[in-house]
Amino acid sequence: MRNLIIFLLFFFLLACNDIVEENSQQTDNVNNVGVVVKIRTIDILSEFEEQVLSNGKISAIEKSNLQFKMSERILRINVSNGQKVNKGNIVAVIENDLLKNNVDKAEIELKKAQNKFREEKINYGSSNLTKELVERLKIKSNLLEANNNLEKYQIEYEQTILKAPFSGVIANLEKRQGDFITSSDVFCTIINPNTLEVSFSVLENEFGFISKGQKIEIQSFTDKDKQFKGVITEINPIVDKNGLIKIKAKVTSKNTGLLDGINVKVFINKPLEGVIVIPKEALVLRTNRVVVFTYENGLAKWNYVELAGENSTSYAIKKGLKISDTLIVSGNLNLSHDAKVNATFVVDDTVKK
Repeated sequence: MRNLIIFLLFFFLLACNDIVEENSQQTDNVNNVGVVVKIRTIDILSEFEEQVLSNGKISAIEKSNLQFKMSERILRINVSNGQKVNKGNIVAVIENDLLKNNVDKAEIELKKAQNKFREEKINYGSSNLTKELVERLKIKSNLLEANNNLEKYQIEYEQTILKAPFSGVIANLEKRQGDFITSSDVFCTIINPNTLEVSFSVLENEFGFISKGQKIEIQSFTDKDKQFKGVITEINPIVDKNGLIKIKAKVTSKNTGLLDGINVKVFINKPLEGVIVIPKEALVLRTNRVVVFTYENGLAKWNYVELAGENSTSYAIKKGLKISDTLIVSGNLNLSHDAKVNATFVVDDTVKK
């Protein structure tokens, strides 16, 4: 039994030795070949647009709360939340039977007065009608009073009909048919979704490159794949207690789907000239500092860099790199200084050995 155990132990140690030798051989192969990376050269100093990021809120420029001018029970509602309406469409009607009767009666009285006025003019003869006489006949036939009464009742009747003042979308409708509504109550809100603006703030040290008419980009938090255009329309010339300057910009893109009150990201382009521009994938963090690896004679070289700015795809480098450096842009996450690399050269999105 003892001899069997010794025999098995001998074969176990022999197998372990084979595994160690195999792993060692694989490691040597990796060291000989090097880490696979992609590289590209820095050709020239580039013009660069840094994107300053701010949070903003969308609001409709054309927006109105709709209210009746008198208190009464709601007779009919023709719209719902989110419904599109055109200018002049009837939104809702309150009880108006009495006022409608007043209009009908006033129209009848006006016709009577018009007929009486015509009879009076005929009686006097057209050749004898002076301007002063015509005015007296209008009073005598009650024509002026009938006209005034009809206008008065028509205005009152029109106030029972709520119409859209412009084309837009209905919002904040909470009333129901049969509800009693007063002249101080808001029936609903109408918003023109094609007249949007975004309000945001920038730090005072970012104010120097911002001006009216400057273009911006807007991105929704809910759909990061879509970006919309805007242009700065208003800059408040006061720095608040937090060191911020308030800015407004008109959304110039159409059919954005952005809602009034929604929070968005705002990107403002800041031009920088004479900087070295590198793709974002070329930069890595080492000991809480930003590092770019360059390629020299088959080895990776570690370079601390100082950033001048960034946008969605690139970094602008102020210090730490020079023209003609060869950047390692892929396979650099776990590199160390002087690590052996197997490089593939990248130019204009194509790959060359």
